[in-house]
Amino acid sequence: MGRFVVYIAMSLDGYIAEKSGDVHWLEAFEKDDYGYGDFLGSIGSILMGRVTCEQILSHGSWPYGDIPSLVWSSRTIEKLPGSALQWTQNLEEAVSWLKDQAGEKDTWVLGGARTIQTFLKAGMIDRMDLFVVPVLLGEGKRLFESHPVEPQMLRLEGAQPYANGVVHLTYKWR
Repeated sequence: MGRFVVYIAMSLDGYIAEKSGDVHWLEAFEKDDYGYGDFLGSIGSILMGRVTCEQILSHGSWPYGDIPSLVWSSRTIEKLPGSALQWTQNLEEAVSWLKDQAGEKDTWVLGGARTIQTFLKAGMIDRMDLFVVPVLLGEGKRLFESHPVEPQMLRLEGAQPYANGVVHLTYKWR
């Protein structure tokens, strides 16, 4: 059975986006290959929040092809691609649907931070691929809340530094 994974970039000071939600600060690091293609090939379903979905849709075409995707939101989202469904039900039903869609592949908990936090608090994240980018934003949207509910011990599975200063850290909970 597949796992629930996070694959995300974060500034050195802990932010995944500017206050506005913009991530243009990542553009200087896009020319390097961080294994994204292989990662996407291991994904059988995707979960994201409304804000993340709307940001992706604002860039034009849907980058996830026919990978079944849930957009978790109580607000209506216009013009979802055919492979994406809006989800307003509870966490347990979302998890069941995502697992069914993914089969043996993994489910990507894409973001944003609120969605990732919900799955972290529920103990649903199995692995986190965290790309620490050598940029200090000073403010913005944090990946981790300042007051976690319980301390969580993680196991470092790998660390890959890149010449441009990015460090890929892989942590596992289980």
